This record gives sequence, C-alpha cells and structure tokens, in this order.
Amino acid sequence: MSPLYAGAARVKLDPPVGLAMIGYGNRVGRNAGVHDDLAAQALVLDDGGAKVAIAGVDVLALGKRIADDVRERVGASTGIPADSILICATHTHSAPAFNIFATPRADANRADGRDLEWERAIPAKIASAIVQAHENLESATLRAASTPFTLGIHRRLMRPHRQIQLAANRSGPADAEAMALGAYRPNGSPLAFLMNYPCHGVVLCEDNLLYSRDWPGFAMDEIESAAGSSAARRPISIFLQGATGNIDPHSRGNFEVAEQYGRAMGRGAFDALEHAPSIAASRIATRRIALNLKLKDLGADLAVARDCAAQTQASLDNHRGGDGYQLKRLRDHHAQSLSALGALEALEEQNRRDRRVDMARRELATAMTIVTVGNLAIVGIPGELFVELGLAIKATPHFDQTFVAGYCNDLIGYIPTRAAYAEGGYEVDTARIAAGSGETIVNTALSALAAMGA
Repeated sequence: MSPLYAGAARVKLDPPVGLAMIGYGNRVGRNAGVHDDLAAQALVLDDGGAKVAIAGVDVLALGKRIADDVRERVGASTGIPADSILICATHTHSAPAFNIFATPRADANRADGRDLEWERAIPAKIASAIVQAHENLESATLRAASTPFTLGIHRRLMRPHRQIQLAANRSGPADAEAMALGAYRPNGSPLAFLMNYPCHGVVLCEDNLLYSRDWPGFAMDEIESAAGSSAARRPISIFLQGATGNIDPHSRGNFEVAEQYGRAMGRGAFDALEHAPSIAASRIATRRIALNLKLKDLGADLAVARDCAAQTQASLDNHRGGDGYQLKRLRDHHAQSLSALGALEALEEQNRRDRRVDMARRELATAMTIVTVGNLAIVGIPGELFVELGLAIKATPHFDQTFVAGYCNDLIGYIPTRAAYAEGGYEVDTARIAAGSGETIVNTALSALAAMGA
C-alpha cells in the first residue's frame, strides 16, 4: 500500500448578521441571525509525490475569479498546484448575498444589504482552511463507500400542453446513492470525511432568515459526532454537492425536516465507511480539462420577443376604451412581453460582459477538474449539472467509486440534458450554454476517466 498523508481543517466564514440573503428571488427581509455556522471545510491528501486539496464552502456558489484567487493563495503557501485544488460550494440557499463572481474593488461603492469588507475576506478564509489542512497532514489510510439515500427528487414536472413546472416529478430520474470517503489515522480514529450527494440545499424555504448550511450541515454534524471523538480530535467533514441541477428535496419546510434527512445521510455514510475496506493503492493524480462550450443562440428568441413587445405596445397605443378591464388586460400583456424580452436581453448582456466569453466565437471558456486517488475519482463540474448527466459519469467502469462534485472552481449556470432543451422550463430558459453541452462534458469526463484509470 502506498504511503498516504491527510489533513483537514475548518474556518468559519462569519458573515455579519443583517445582510441580504441569496437563493430565493421572492425572499422578503434581511438575515435575522445564525442557526448554524457557515464555514469552509478542507481536506488535503498527499501520497508523497502529489498533493490534492478539496474544499467545501457553505455558500450558494463561487465563480472562477474567486476560486482562482483562493487557489493562488494556497499555491503560494503550500506549493499545491492550482490544478490540484478543488473549491466547491455546498449550494445552501440560506447564505448571505454577495457577488459570487468577484470580490469588490477597493473603490467600490457601498451596496445595500451587503458587507464589502466581509466579501473581500472570503478568499483568504477559504485559503486559510486549506493551508491549515496542509499543516495538519499526518499518516492516514482511506476508505470509500456508498449508502442508500433518497432525499432528492426530480423537479421538472410536465404539465398539460407540455409545459414544464418546477414541481416534484416522482417518475423522473434521481440519485438514490450517497457517496462517502473517510480518512483514518493508524489507530483507526477518523480525521476527515468527504460526502457527496445531489440535492439542492432548499429544505429551508424563502421564509427562513437564519444563516444555515441547510440539510448538508446536519449530515456533516452527524457523521462527525458519530465518530465519538473528543472535541480536540473531532473529525472534519466536507460536503460536495452533486449533479443537482434538476433535483430538489422531496420534503421541505423547516429545520426539523432538514435535520431528519441530513442526520440520516450522515449516519448512513458513517456506518457504510465502518465496514468498507481500505483503498489499496492511494496514488494521487489530477487533471484539469479546458472546456469551450457554445453559447445558446438567442437571435431568434430575441427577434420574437421584440416583435411581441412592439405589438403589445401598439395595442396599448391604439386603445380607446377608457380605463376599464380591457386597458388592464392590455397593460398586463405588455408587461409580460417586456418581462420576457428583458430576461433575454439580460442573458445576452451577461454574455457580453463575461470575461470568459468569446463573443466572436460565441463560446464560454471554463474547465473541469478530475482527481483520482487509487480506485476513487472525483469529477469537479463548474456548474449545475442535470442528474442524468451526473449518473452517466458515476457509471464509469474505470473506478470503484466516482464522486460528481458540482459548483466546482467556477459557475457557468445550469447544464441541462439535450432532451431538456426541447422541453424548456426554468433551467433551460436561464441556461447560457447550447444544447448538447452537457453531453460534451460527460463524454469528456468519461474519456479522461478511462485514460486515468488505465
């Protein structure tokens, strides 16, 4: 068995109370306190020749520029190559609102509901967790296992007239398996856990105004407490969100529900690891794979939307019937037209302003990162991958366990299946990349896994 070293650490993010919260467009009110601490959790593995760092951060998402900042800081302090560092958001919807794509400039104006100084400190706090984990390296062995778990449910329900609604679709695909990795000291005591499962962090709804890690936080608490270690030797757990682009919890509502399901997953993962064999060969390999994904062609939709807006405006201009119901109806029609047009124009403006986008080629540049440790693989995806695509990656025959980690080192938005583009719906409407991009990502990942597992 190859020698292996592991280290873990946690650094609290400590967002100030009273900030605006992210994750729900219709949430009313500011943060009212802290239910459970948001933090950055990190695991570093070292096989004596190669190192890898994996961080799970309790925020909605983190863009490339913030992830690159973290990776640069970590590299300068530890020597871990940037391509061997995975910065993954847990995707809780009970976190503070901030610019997930870049930290504020020094001369930025104050923003209502935000704390710019706290935002500027985020990369340093995440980097600190990884640096501390690196300083904590000690001899270790690894175990990997899976356990049945079914909180997630497909959320794209086809209504009559083939309209997609965000609602539970019990006949749609979902992942019924949680993945877990444990790092153990020579005496058998656990020093870190890594858990992976696809389900949005939205058990807590828009009426929640407390900072929280949502259900993954309870999973982390449970697996740590199950170890029965003293506070000084309590293991650190990291949660990696999976391919959750079209997956919501089948039960939602309050902290009691979040705790019920989170603890069930944490206990199941702990028990599965207790009976799992050690990973025989722990050689580490990493690979960063550039992705140049085509943008959706918005030209035809924009033309239709502009025509609709012009027609509803003309109807308003031609109205001669006073202030009755017909006027209200025409105003409603025009407001709907303007809303649809505005959404498309905002998407196109986002493309124009994005440094990752080549507008001449209409391509968005990003990357995926793959880490292998013996017969285990972790595939870091830079967005919200649909579960069907995640299951396809997990099915690779080249590794015994394959984690699919979403929201990793970048955020390019939703990554739907090709079939979903024909159906439409929220995820497709807001996606920036063209149909077939998800399948390109899957095929690229499978080819790389085949080569790395050879």
